[in-house]
Amino acid sequence: LASALVGGGVTISNATYTGSASASGLFSGADSTNGLPFASGVLLTSGDANFFETDSNTSDAATLDNGLSGDSDLNSLIPGYVAYDASVLEFDFVLDSDTDDAVFFQYVFGSEEYNEYVGSSYNDVFGFFFTDGTTTTNVALIPGTSTPVAINNVNNGSNSAYYIDNDPSDTSVPLDTEYDGMTTGFTATIGNLSSGTTYHIKLAIADAGDWVLDSGVFIK
Repeated sequence: LASALVGGGVTISNATYTGSASASGLFSGADSTNGLPFASGVLLTSGDANFFETDSNTSDAATLDNGLSGDSDLNSLIPGYVAYDASVLEFDFVLDSDTDDAVFFQYVFGSEEYNEYVGSSYNDVFGFFFTDGTTTTNVALIPGTSTPVAINNVNNGSNSAYYIDNDPSDTSVPLDTEYDGMTTGFTATIGNLSSGTTYHIKLAIADAGDWVLDSGVFIK
């Protein structure tokens, strides 16, 4: 999974994954009809990645309860909520030269919690934590804000410019994907990096409030 996320000029090490094996995987062959601005990458979910091998939205409540714990870093992004069924990918990386001093990740967050549970006690969340040796920062933010990417923060009523409604209960389902709602494509940028320095990345997604109704993040 980690190798699929990095291009040339980057060396990775110490990759670990915590979560259900079925909750993560690689995807390919995607396009704008799936709501994705990139064709391939890594999928991390809070349930079962295989639900999304589909060319339509076949359910309003696709879910798999893996019975796993959450993640304390994710809890910190959504005060008052507790995360469950976390999938967490972590790795160290080093830039091989100073020719480029930044790394970029594109991602799209989607969920079956949309739209019924917006503003409720269920607030699934994605975090992209970058550590430079001393400081850890979440760089998965709604563009132009300091707001984390979570159900209650991006939806039809909040930051709606970055949201695509795909709920079969109240829309014509414009996207060929199982998720009932998705963000537009976001880019996480980590700059001012130096070659030879070891940095750490942690990508984490989880249910919040309970273990059901899957959420996922597609990452390039």
